[in-house]
Amino acid sequence: MDDRAEWDDLRERRVAEPGAVEAYEAARIAFELGRTARQLRDRAGRMGLRRRAARP
Repeated sequence: MDDRAEWDDLRERRVAEPGAVEAYEAARIAFELGRTARQLRDRAGRMGLRRRAARP
């Protein structure tokens, strides 16, 4: 079996698991929210999130 067929088989098995569709939808919404937030920051001329120094 080639790599592509293995990935396709794995995907089919994972999507068939209980809750997989809901989890995929939640991840899609989170991705869209993040993308929208970034677009809004870009339009406002702001830089991305700044990294803070780790506190001890």
